[in-house]
Amino acid sequence: MVDAGEDGLERKDAIGRNTSSQFERGKSWIRDHQCGNKKTNFTLVHGRYAATNDVDKAKLYAASRLESLHKAAVRVYKCSLANLPPEAQSDLSIMLLTKTCKDIFAAMQFLEEAGFSSQAAADIAKAKSKASTASARGRKASGAGRH
Repeated sequence: MVDAGEDGLERKDAIGRNTSSQFERGKSWIRDHQCGNKKTNFTLVHGRYAATNDVDKAKLYAASRLESLHKAAVRVYKCSLANLPPEAQSDLSIMLLTKTCKDIFAAMQFLEEAGFSSQAAADIAKAKSKASTASARGRKASGAGRH
C-alpha cells in the first residue's frame, strides 16, 4: 500500500496473496504498530486503503470510524442494558456500564449532530464560538455604560 501512494488500493488489490483473515490481522498490526513507528496514517476512504498523512483522508476515516463506534455503543446499550428490569438497574456493574454508554453518547453528541462530518462540526463550532464571543462583547459593552 505504501507503494500505491496517496491513491491507495482497493481491497482486492490490497489483499494481494493473503487470505481475508491474514489481511484483517495485518490491518490491525499496521494500525497498532506501524502507524506509530512510521508516523503515517492508515486509512480506508471511498473503498481504498492508503498509507498516508493526507489530512482530508484522515478526517474522513476518523469520522467514519467514530460513527461506527457510536452505532455500536447505541446497539450495546439498546440490546443489553436499556431493557433490564428496575431491580437490575441498581446493580453497580449495570450502573457503570450504563454510565459508560451514556458518556460515549455525550462525548459524541456534537459530532452526531453534525452528521459525523468533521467539517460540519468544525463549522458549527466556529459559528458558536463567534456567536458567544459576540454576545460576550455585547455584554461587556452594555455593562460598561451602567457604571
